[in-house]
Amino acid sequence: MEFFALIFMTTVIFVLKPFEAEQYSDYRENYKNYIKKVVTHIRSQIGSNQIQNLKLKKDSIYITDLEKYYRSNMLENFFRDYYSNTISILNFKYTEILKNFLAYTYFIFTICKQFHDRNLSENFNCCVTSLVEEVKNSKTMFENLYNAMKFISYIDVRLLFAGRNMPNSIIDEIEFFQQYVLQKKSKTIHFDLNSLPILEDSESVFHNFNQFYTEALKKVNNLFKNNNIIDTSIKTDLISEIKECSNENDSYLVYLTCIKLNSFYNETIETWYKNLGFEQFLDPKTSKFLPQLESDVKLNHGIKALNIMLREKGWDTMDHINIFYNNKKFNVESIIKDPINSINFQIKKDHVLQLLRCRFTEIMKNYYTLLSTIFFICEKGEKSVLHNCLIQFYNSFNKSKIMFEGLLSVINTLKKSAIWNVSYNSHSNLQNILKWVKYFLNLLQKKEFSQFNNIDQLDMKNVNVQNLEDLFLNFRRGFYEELHNEARHMKIRCCMKKPFYNKLELVDNFRYTANIMNNPNIETIEIYLSACNYFNNFCKNVYNFCYEELGFKKVYFSTKAKTINS
Repeated sequence: MEFFALIFMTTVIFVLKPFEAEQYSDYRENYKNYIKKVVTHIRSQIGSNQIQNLKLKKDSIYITDLEKYYRSNMLENFFRDYYSNTISILNFKYTEILKNFLAYTYFIFTICKQFHDRNLSENFNCCVTSLVEEVKNSKTMFENLYNAMKFISYIDVRLLFAGRNMPNSIIDEIEFFQQYVLQKKSKTIHFDLNSLPILEDSESVFHNFNQFYTEALKKVNNLFKNNNIIDTSIKTDLISEIKECSNENDSYLVYLTCIKLNSFYNETIETWYKNLGFEQFLDPKTSKFLPQLESDVKLNHGIKALNIMLREKGWDTMDHINIFYNNKKFNVESIIKDPINSINFQIKKDHVLQLLRCRFTEIMKNYYTLLSTIFFICEKGEKSVLHNCLIQFYNSFNKSKIMFEGLLSVINTLKKSAIWNVSYNSHSNLQNILKWVKYFLNLLQKKEFSQFNNIDQLDMKNVNVQNLEDLFLNFRRGFYEELHNEARHMKIRCCMKKPFYNKLELVDNFRYTANIMNNPNIETIEIYLSACNYFNNFCKNVYNFCYEELGFKKVYFSTKAKTINS
């Protein structure tokens, strides 16, 4: 019952902290007010003519007059819908932009194809050159669209709307377009019409665009299909307008389309990036759009610490873990690739904490399986070596303190750095991890286990292994129930691409390592020594991985130096 007594004591300690609840409430309210300002500004800048023919499906009722609906319902309870529908409108209009870009560029492509089919190589090369140049000219537009969607993706909707999924920004699709443009921008092709290799370059560009268009169109169609906006506006054929202004000369059509494209780029940047305020959001010059979540000192400290951590290569070792946030999957690369600033600090720290929770739960589950496996080996082995086997087992168990001390240092560093500073029910909450770490450290400080600190001076024959066994098994049963409950809900937080440790597989591995697979006469002692050695290395590796390779040691010394200087 000792384990449950510890749980009760710790729970009381955590619950009886009203200042933490108040701190979290203020933190959330400040963040909500900031996002309200942002969303209200975006919504006010979207012209009514831009959405007058849109239909929005809500609770099976089509709402056509969005302005009237929101003017009469801008109470607190309706902020969730207001936010959701504003992002849906943005996603829809940005998808239209992608569709129009494809329509213009594909029209140029079809003319290039006609030249190609008629073996007009000079016209074909000139046409492909125009196509490439217009793709390059879209760089600023897609850069702006990507930055706008990235800003939307930085909004921590889980903090704002607990338990509710909100529309995700279409950042992945826009990044697909942007990467294609950047690829063309990085390749400077000098077209010399008298040189044969140029035809080969044109052919390559031609086929490459066709592949891009096919995949891009599929992505755009999926976006329209999955969006909850219905477009009831009169469809405009962009290409027909161009043809009406031409003399049906194909080269002139390309020229007119290029003019239209450049105008389209400029209008898009002005209407759907600058006018909506994204320049102000991403680089706030006034306090109105500056996130006031923490004091400047705490915020700057948290940003600095997170940037130090995420530069370390140790995060790459977690590439087998994806996290789920707002019904979307994030891998390690997407979590750590952006520098941390005041705009994305809230969402990034939440992603990092959820990733760490998944990783630490994985560690604790594998740790438990290792403990159970070694104990199983001792219990099922020869009776003559049971005592010594258990002595080695408890000695290794005692040595695992290094792992828990490392994990405790990590969590304390996260707290001191204002990265994890509130206690609440969230996928990124490390409370259970912290409880377990303290449970094990408290247990290992008991004299029954601390006697193994000086193993060389220990009279092993007089060690009461039965007393140790009773203490350990009682503790293990309680821990298993907690761990099982945590692991049972992992699937809603994490996608683990590596399986957890399996007891039978571990036993076979230890037998193989002990080199007794073909020699059953070797004593059981070789197996448990192999198992204990593996367990010791596991704990050391966890310490190195968690504390040093993830940058927490650097953050600790940075914090210490700052304290000394102040």
